[in-house]
Amino acid sequence: MLIVLTRARAVTGSRDRLVTAAVEMARDTRGAPGCVSYTFAADLEDPDVIVCTEVWADRAALDAHLAHPRTSTFLTRVDGLTEAVPEATLHTTTG
Repeated sequence: MLIVLTRARAVTGSRDRLVTAAVEMARDTRGAPGCVSYTFAADLEDPDVIVCTEVWADRAALDAHLAHPRTSTFLTRVDGLTEAVPEATLHTTTG
């Protein structure tokens, strides 16, 4: 399995638009082939920091998600809503 963790800080005044886009992205992605889990959450200490946790069955499922039109649509919608390029890490696990 692959776990992708992404963290981004919303630009002042853009949190609501970022959250709206994230909710739609999560809803559209959860049923994708190989998607085990896909969630967004706010940091408990800083609600302007949004964290995405993705769990994928394998690399092929993640690659298909990244190539899907919904992903490029989401990235276009959130362009300019975060202070910097989101920080992402990829972890591989067994079991």
